[in-house]
Amino acid sequence: MNKALLVIVSCESRDQAERLGELLLKKKLSACTQIISNADSMFLWPPGKGMIDYASETLLLIKTLESKWSSLEKEILREHTYQNPEITAIPLAHVTRKYLAWMVGELT
Repeated sequence: MNKALLVIVSCESRDQAERLGELLLKKKLSACTQIISNADSMFLWPPGKGMIDYASETLLLIKTLESKWSSLEKEILREHTYQNPEITAIPLAHVTRKYLAWMVGELT
């Protein structure tokens, strides 16, 4: 069975999100990407210091299949400029049949 994932990646800029999104689409690792600009992030950085850092980031939302996760993760890690980029995946419990069929058709 083809399980759908929503992958979230924080990017330093809209340009970086667009480059990553286009790359993943061209490599058939994603069926759809969405870019959300102006995400205000607060996070603990640098590691182990307990300091709070702030950044204005762009979120890249990626619709893919679980079978693509490993390749997608490797590609993002290879291309991303962050030392430790956020790459998280949420399994989608409910997806309309028609949308899932479209995703599967594009990615297999």
